[in-house]
Amino acid sequence: MSDYGARTEPEGDDMADETAVQTVRYEVEEGIATVTLDDPEVYNALDYDGYAQLSAAFRRADEDVEVRAVVFTGTDPGFCAGDNVKKLLGSGAAELSRRLSSGELELPGGPIRRCRKPVIAAVNGAAIGYGMELALLADIRIASERARFSEMFVRRAIIAGADSFELLPAIVGAAAAAELLMGGETIDAARAGSMGLVSRVVAHGDLQAAARELAGQLAANPPLAVQAAKHALRLAMTGQRAQLREFIAGAGRDLLRTEDHRESVAAFLEKRPATFNGR
Repeated sequence: MSDYGARTEPEGDDMADETAVQTVRYEVEEGIATVTLDDPEVYNALDYDGYAQLSAAFRRADEDVEVRAVVFTGTDPGFCAGDNVKKLLGSGAAELSRRLSSGELELPGGPIRRCRKPVIAAVNGAAIGYGMELALLADIRIASERARFSEMFVRRAIIAGADSFELLPAIVGAAAAAELLMGGETIDAARAGSMGLVSRVVAHGDLQAAARELAGQLAANPPLAVQAAKHALRLAMTGQRAQLREFIAGAGRDLLRTEDHRESVAAFLEKRPATFNGR
């Protein structure tokens, strides 16, 4: 694997207010991008600038050839408390609805969903409302023992977005998804683990290291094969069975022709570590 340098910078967006406070951090080190929601005073709740910055961070990770895996997390004490209620709901709801219906606003779920790199959500605290939906869009979720999850939309007299209704039943099953989406209750990390919402629960102080270790394992694998597996998993989760079979057939043929496949075989036969270049 290449010897990647490290860089840290706030992430903005061409459409964002240049004077806006940067509330999303983007860092790359050793092939792993870390996207951090960084507005702890409001538990990393998002407003329009936050939407733009988070969208830009995931577009950047998708396009960055150095990046082979993404860790998505928040600054303690929360992961993401969802939409900023004071700014976007209540008296601001009509404007939010207008921007969404006109296409003027794309929520960050779109860029996260389209990101070809594997995404690990390191859920360090409350993932509430849209914050939980963002966690669902990750390929893998690891939770701190302090994590909490809630699809609380119904308690605000609205419903979750399409991603929640599409993904949550595939992750936890129809009955558990119905409880969460219609009940709006908050569950703790232990229950999230027992229902398969997260793949593991770790001590709070170990969360970031566990996420980076897993991201490193993914980043060390042949990137084209990892990206193909990610796409196949998403097709399977969303019930697109015909597209899944067609994709796997084509991907299988294409991957057998790659330099990375030939390198993997040569490294196995020569009993040495493989070096993958994404070609």
